[in-house]
Amino acid sequence: MAVETRMDVEALIDAYVLDVAQLLPRKQRDDVALELRALLREELQARAASCGRALDRDIALEGLRAFGRPGDVAARYVEPLVVIPPADTWRFAFAALVGALVLAGLSVLGGGSGSSRTSDELGVAILAWLGLLVSYFGLVSVARRWFGYAARPWVPRDRDGVNRVGSAALVAVICAGVLAYGAPAWLFAQFTHGRALSAWLDYDPGFRASRLPVLFVVWGCQAVLFGVLAIRGRWTPILRRVSLGLESAVALILVWFFVAGGVFVEAAPNKAALGAIGALAFLLFFDVGVKLYRGVGRIPPPEGLEASSSFST
Repeated sequence: MAVETRMDVEALIDAYVLDVAQLLPRKQRDDVALELRALLREELQARAASCGRALDRDIALEGLRAFGRPGDVAARYVEPLVVIPPADTWRFAFAALVGALVLAGLSVLGGGSGSSRTSDELGVAILAWLGLLVSYFGLVSVARRWFGYAARPWVPRDRDGVNRVGSAALVAVICAGVLAYGAPAWLFAQFTHGRALSAWLDYDPGFRASRLPVLFVVWGCQAVLFGVLAIRGRWTPILRRVSLGLESAVALILVWFFVAGGVFVEAAPNKAALGAIGALAFLLFFDVGVKLYRGVGRIPPPEGLEASSSFST
């Protein structure tokens, strides 16, 4: 009877150790199993002694359950891979909410909010956004694990510093964009030795005359802003507010383009352009939402001092 009882206890311990070991990386299983088996025997013997009884199946089962679930015990030996770490849960929820709201807004502005097809497309778009977010946070979690991010010492960042070369490059990019979108036929001719751009890419007259110039004005203001940053080398509260306002203005102008519907004369390039405009507007609104969230959540400065900036980078 004593041998049978002992075998029952050993079988319980082995089953418990196996459940824990299967949740660990292969190279750690043997060492952890040996250590855990010895620890459990000691714990269960002490538990039986405190009860004034010989170690039996009931005491062993009760002690193993009190020791913790196998998954919790495995987490004590190795950090589990988490797709969305607890520290990122709020950021994930915020990104999912903002993205869903922006997608719903673009769907309504697109003019098809009453049809079942549009509702289905909106549902697919929201699910795709959630899937993209899960994939992103999962990849970040894996990268942190592989590259030892958690073990690295904290390094302070200069959140108001500006890359002067990068800011100057953005000025050049904006100027090139104005030229490319404002005079595409002329630019095409310069790179093709005078060949004419296909009429398939002719702008809608209303878009060229009334809508596109408004975007150029805002882009010009952004170019001035980046030029100032290239000279100053640092953000200020006012410059951050101006930057956020201009980015919001670009997003609203893109929504205007999306709702107006006419970018190119031909249907095929016009449809492709509207899809790209809608996607870009979504990204800009999402970025604005993130910046507003970070600005609102910033820790206030000590009493009597002014914050170095109103929005974090």
